[in-house]
Amino acid sequence: MSEHPGSGDQQQPYESSRYAALVLNLGRALLHVGSPAHRLESAMQIMANRLGLQAEFFSTPTSLIVSLGDGEKQKTFLARSDPGTANLSKLADLTGIMDQLEQGSIDPEQADAQVRAIDSSPPRYGTWIEIIGFTGIAVGVAPLIGGGLRETLLAAVLGTICGCCVLWLRRHADRSRLTTPLAAALITFLGTLWCGFDPQTALMPAIIASMIALVPGMDLTTACRELATGHLVSGASRMAFALMIFALLTFGLVMGGMAGQLVVGPVDLISPSARPDWLLPLGVLVASAGLMVLFQAHRRDWIWMLGACLLAWGGASLGAFLGAPVMGAFIGALVVGLAGNLFVKFTGRPGSIIHLPGLILLVPGSIGLRSLATLLGDDVISGIETAMLAGIIAVALTTGMILASVLLPPRNAL
Repeated sequence: MSEHPGSGDQQQPYESSRYAALVLNLGRALLHVGSPAHRLESAMQIMANRLGLQAEFFSTPTSLIVSLGDGEKQKTFLARSDPGTANLSKLADLTGIMDQLEQGSIDPEQADAQVRAIDSSPPRYGTWIEIIGFTGIAVGVAPLIGGGLRETLLAAVLGTICGCCVLWLRRHADRSRLTTPLAAALITFLGTLWCGFDPQTALMPAIIASMIALVPGMDLTTACRELATGHLVSGASRMAFALMIFALLTFGLVMGGMAGQLVVGPVDLISPSARPDWLLPLGVLVASAGLMVLFQAHRRDWIWMLGACLLAWGGASLGAFLGAPVMGAFIGALVVGLAGNLFVKFTGRPGSIIHLPGLILLVPGSIGLRSLATLLGDDVISGIETAMLAGIIAVALTTGMILASVLLPPRNAL
């Protein structure tokens, strides 16, 4: 007799529903941590195989459909969820449970209990640490996009304000829907005031660095990858969501800039101040720490995330040296993808610990934001050209990641 809980020619209705709940609970947990469609469905297939179920899955960023059984005995279940955000510590813990389940060291009921406990656990880092994380990301990214000491200082102030604004707005469901445009408007307004009194500080590098945590460049890249792997509905919906966030950010940016200029007058978009040589590597170091907090990763993973940021920085620097940012994005994504797959092979932990922080420094989010701002500034030709560049870079990142999976296939990991 088979040892699978769901084996046998016929399953009782109660058992079928109970096993469906186990699979759906895992799917919800993975949706909550922002897992892309192809990885989510792969993990759910592991759970279904362990239960001895014949199953088919269909996922989008906000919903999950599971069909169990075959022919007339097939039953379909639906789960709804709010759009998830990356949480690397929960993802790593879920990966460990899936490994134990696949190896047979725990039974499905034990796995389900652990999955539900992980899904319902509070954030790893408290409010004040999250605010420090927003500050760290802004300080780290500012020199990476060309800012000098003045722009980095302004980015630190605005990044802190952005973090306070975001965390306050997210406390209430109604206000949380306005997080993106209000935060963008506030930091742009304050940044414009700053540059109005200090005309030697370049506004755009500081603004973009301070709101980089809100820019959906990662969603744009994930959408491209889902489309490339055949998950058309999930990829298209994620793409539409990313474009809407871009539009809301740009609306807030324009409104904040207009309000600020009513107070201090026109602010010229000057070149950034001189950047000391030591500021760039320090920026990578600080950015990796901020990303650890932003992605709610385990503290022990910081060193791996720092390595991923260095690889991405190297790829982007090579592209800048060659005068080809698209090739830099492709090379950076390829190297980060290979490093993440090696990480999976030797540690058994999710490759996202390497992939996410590396890609976040390569994604075309800031370029897309600049393109929309340019369009709203009536410079249509430049805006369209910049938007096209952002799209091409997203495709280059996707191609690099897919090629990395072909050259060094990862095992089934989240």
